[in-house]
Amino acid sequence: MTIAPFPPDETSRAAQHAIAGTRVTPGVISALDGPTLAGPEAAGALTLLHTTFADDAGAQRGYRNFAAIKADFQRRPGFIRWLTFNDGPHGYALGLWHTVDDVIEFIRGDVHQAMAREQQEHPFEYSQFAGIWTAHTIGRRTIYCERCQHPNPTPAHTCTGCGNPIEDPFQA
Repeated sequence: MTIAPFPPDETSRAAQHAIAGTRVTPGVISALDGPTLAGPEAAGALTLLHTTFADDAGAQRGYRNFAAIKADFQRRPGFIRWLTFNDGPHGYALGLWHTVDDVIEFIRGDVHQAMAREQQEHPFEYSQFAGIWTAHTIGRRTIYCERCQHPNPTPAHTCTGCGNPIEDPFQA
């Protein structure tokens, strides 16, 4: 078994593009893990950020500010994961946090406050949005055994169906 990114093959890409309105934006997708490994089921709160840049100088200032923010994320025990991606010219970031209180603590922190102040005084973003959502229902994450396909709720290290070792990508 190999846990790895597997891009869509030609048949899968064709199926995705067959749906009217589907956009595929080449670009950078990045992710940053928090100080401890945790799966998505550990997230009690999500943040969504949208940004659009209108000039290269503003974009570069934004990227430098975002780098400082990411260093601050990694020092926060309530931070789980940060994912960034693009949809055409629109940049998005999705943050996974243990609780809303963890998000509020970050927002009130010095690093975030400095970036917010810079954006207000010398805007680097053309358009910006940020929001916080609380988890309404948290589902369980399941690992399907590669040998017998038995569903194993996480955390799991051994398949309960056949005893095969299970590798959880969110555990060390």
